[in-house]
Amino acid sequence: MQKQLNSSVQISWFYTQSPSKLWQAWTDPSAVKLWFGSDPNGKVLDANLDVSVDGFFRVTFANSDGAEFTCKGKYKEIELNKMLVFTWGWEDRPAIMELVSVNFEIEKDGTLMLFEHQNIDQNSAHNYEEGWRSTFTKLEKALDQLS
Repeated sequence: MQKQLNSSVQISWFYTQSPSKLWQAWTDPSAVKLWFGSDPNGKVLDANLDVSVDGFFRVTFANSDGAEFTCKGKYKEIELNKMLVFTWGWEDRPAIMELVSVNFEIEKDGTLMLFEHQNIDQNSAHNYEEGWRSTFTKLEKALDQLS
């Protein structure tokens, strides 16, 4: 049975920090280690990011139960402090061309992050939404730790 890959998750999230602070959180490996992964008590074990068009990223994280996951992808579009577009996949699963876009819009008192994860298996879309929302809650807390 072939999976349908036309589902997407869209999330808008307001942060009181500047676009440059959010950019740092998404593009600096030491910053990514502070927040990435949906388990509130999980931690990032390794983050390798080559933030350039056609550059690769690979992030390994562990949930609080010890389960480890590695996501990876390739940067497709980059606009400093404004936009990241990259492919998304799991190291232990067949390559499916999922696409993530993250846009940062300046607002009066901070930044509106517009996030979209496209071309995902319809059966997992709900889990992705829940996971990303949990991840962005962690991001919110991590932003205060960035200098």
